[in-house]
Amino acid sequence: MTPRLPHMLLAVSATVLAACSTPSGTSTEEATMLEHEQLAGAAWQVQQLNGQPVSNATLTLNFHEPGKLAGKAACNNYMASYEQQASQFTIQTGGMTMKACPQPLMDLESQFVEALKGVDSATIDDQGTLLLSGEGVEIKATR
Repeated sequence: MTPRLPHMLLAVSATVLAACSTPSGTSTEEATMLEHEQLAGAAWQVQQLNGQPVSNATLTLNFHEPGKLAGKAACNNYMASYEQQASQFTIQTGGMTMKACPQPLMDLESQFVEALKGVDSATIDDQGTLLLSGEGVEIKATR
């Protein structure tokens, strides 16, 4: 055996192990990046916000072009941008119309915008539900 062979075998073993593993607490599904084509198309209708059903209000997510997001936030329309790198999916809120609405809608709108800011991952499950989540944040939307 040559003196370098054990080092080479160790390097190859480490590379194989690294390629087969995902970060702790992350499933292979979560580590998969969503393609813009999966998000684009008809607007997503938010069904649940932080575990609570959304009723009598319209919350939408429209991924109209790569890196761009817009929609209705209960009362006002909003614009935002999104970025995805590996399993990290973040949303940067931008402009918003300034219409006044009844207080329950304004409260829901505020919760929704804050939730968007806290998103750090995005997946689409087997039923086609979009799940945006982060620490203390969960947005479930369907088409």
